[in-house]
Amino acid sequence: MARKEIPFIVETEGRDKGKEFLITEMSAWDADSLAQDIFRAMGDSNYSSIPADVIAMGCAGLATVGLSVISASSPEVARQLRDRLMSTVDIIITNEGQRQQRKVNGSLDFEEVSTIRTLLDKVFHVNFDFLTIAGE
Repeated sequence: MARKEIPFIVETEGRDKGKEFLITEMSAWDADSLAQDIFRAMGDSNYSSIPADVIAMGCAGLATVGLSVISASSPEVARQLRDRLMSTVDIIITNEGQRQQRKVNGSLDFEEVSTIRTLLDKVFHVNFDFLTIAGE
């Protein structure tokens, strides 16, 4: 079975409006590895604002607290986790009817911080949201 791919087009007003991205689901191995690293980052940063029901959901809880944990991590850890998440994202550029697809380059492809945050939310959704149902 092929990995899930989710298109995302920026619809909010701003300099990124109309940009098109494609998010590809991580392998189960990579998603589990990332989940373990995020849980480790929770412990390393003394992240303590996790509601009991989120803890009970285990890996599924990452879909609800993942970005907050990354924000609470050390700059180096946060950067590594963000880069691993963004490695699943391609940008699609259409110019004169030609479509080109390539990996996202954070320093070139974003003009708005809100686009990055929204895209990271979508990456979490693609990779961990299905676990929310299993955790209920």
